Amino acid sequence: MLNYHTLFICDVVTGAVYAGAMTLLALQHPQLRSHRWFTAAVLFGLLRNALLGTIGTLPLVLSILLSSLCNITSFFCIYMGFRWAIVRRPLQSRFWPTVLAVEMLTYLTLFLSGFSHIFVFNITPIFVLCVLSIQVLRRNQDPDRRTVVRAGITVLVAHLILISIRTPMVLLRYDVNTTDHFRPAQEDPFWLATLGAMMCVSACFFVVYLWLFEREMNRALRLQVRTDARTGVLNVRAMEDEAEREVLRAARKRTTLSVLAIDIDLFKQINDTYGHAAGDIALKKVAERMQSLIRGGDVLARTGGEEFTILLPETSLTAAQEIAERLRSSIAALDIATEAAAVHLTISIGITMHLGEGDAWPLMNRRADVALYRAKRAGRNCVAVCMEKNWAPTPLPGVVELRTER
Repeated sequence: MLNYHTLFICDVVTGAVYAGAMTLLALQHPQLRSHRWFTAAVLFGLLRNALLGTIGTLPLVLSILLSSLCNITSFFCIYMGFRWAIVRRPLQSRFWPTVLAVEMLTYLTLFLSGFSHIFVFNITPIFVLCVLSIQVLRRNQDPDRRTVVRAGITVLVAHLILISIRTPMVLLRYDVNTTDHFRPAQEDPFWLATLGAMMCVSACFFVVYLWLFEREMNRALRLQVRTDARTGVLNVRAMEDEAEREVLRAARKRTTLSVLAIDIDLFKQINDTYGHAAGDIALKKVAERMQSLIRGGDVLARTGGEEFTILLPETSLTAAQEIAERLRSSIAALDIATEAAAVHLTISIGITMHLGEGDAWPLMNRRADVALYRAKRAGRNCVAVCMEKNWAPTPLPGVVELRTER
């Protein structure tokens, strides 16, 4: 027969299993901030369930008040977990944490003052946090997470429905702030049925957490395959994929697309003079500075030893020249501290654009290289442009000799 104690034991045991699994994964992958927040939510939920089981044994301040505060904190952790999974940045304002702190302080004050039927002060922040979590999930733009996001929204809506059903019952039938009034609730079949339903919802939350963890791990693996290990920007393979996609989009929508080919001037001298460790630091600092100066939709990749390429979607030639000049002057003013010495360097930049129908990425890439070669021939530390469809660049002396030998 279904009874409160059976449900309580099942809830605590399953909660302990969830908490153990989540904690192990969080310890093994501490870089996943969303999973750390979800783990905290599960741990607070487990503590809340354990405290509820002490009603009639421990003081109400511990068994009911503290369990209610743990429940609110757990749903705040859920909201932060979804936020890190979707938005990938912390809260930009302290408004909601401040409101939550004030609400919890109000609930604490009313409870200690002996007010009855203050359950609404416990459930309101949970309701609001569920709604905010749904809003965060709806901002998802990653198609790989579309299904798990829908599952998360469904679970949150189910939880909202359950607390909407339980709240009037608590307010009209029981006063959960006193032990004597709470005991009849433990024998109410409808109360037990909704409690069992909330246990199922908790299990669904756990599935969503693990599902998001799996998506995050896949994303990290994809980034590792597409990322240059030394600089942290995209590698050649990833740039080829992005370039083909952007060229097709520019041709289909008839929008502008500019390309910057960038080369660090005399980089070999840095390696020869200060060592390869200093060269690696210089590469990383240059990449970080360029990444900070371009837009979020622009694509930066390391495409050679000291060569970089930047795709500038929906950017005219004039705007591309302004961006290139900003990059050039910023790198020239950059002080790079290494173990050997402070390193100063410059870059040369070649610019081209998508020239309309029939202009493919290999052709654009070659024109960008021609423009970069012109910048080198002009004395380095400058910007050059190549917009000719039928360009005929003067070959480098080394290329001439190589062809002669063949």
